[in-house]
Amino acid sequence: MRRLFWVGVGVAVTVVVVRKGRQVAARYAPEAVVERAEKAAQDAGRRAETFVGAFRDEFARARERRESELTAALLADGQPDPADVRASGLRPGDLRGDRGARARHAARPDDAVDPTAQIEADEADLGYSF
Repeated sequence: MRRLFWVGVGVAVTVVVVRKGRQVAARYAPEAVVERAEKAAQDAGRRAETFVGAFRDEFARARERRESELTAALLADGQPDPADVRASGLRPGDLRGDRGARARHAARPDDAVDPTAQIEADEADLGYSF
């Protein structure tokens, strides 16, 4: 009877070991490893995409905030914002009421304007230069 009991225990242990061994083998088989690697790569990609999107949004907000701080620091009291001046299409001298500048711009076409003189005139209107 004892022998029969130990044979039964041996068979049961063998069945358990074989089943668990197959599970472990299937888990570490090349197909399973590839599937787990794909899932890990997809998860990492999603996390990276979320991080990059949040970083880009935060960076854009910080850049806009800093740009407005610098613009405010560079402008003189009562001086219009350069973006507003550019958007309005005003020419150099229009803000100062310099009628001669308006007449000079009207007298010659835009392609004949000296770029250096145009830049200097723009800088004079904006009140700062780099």
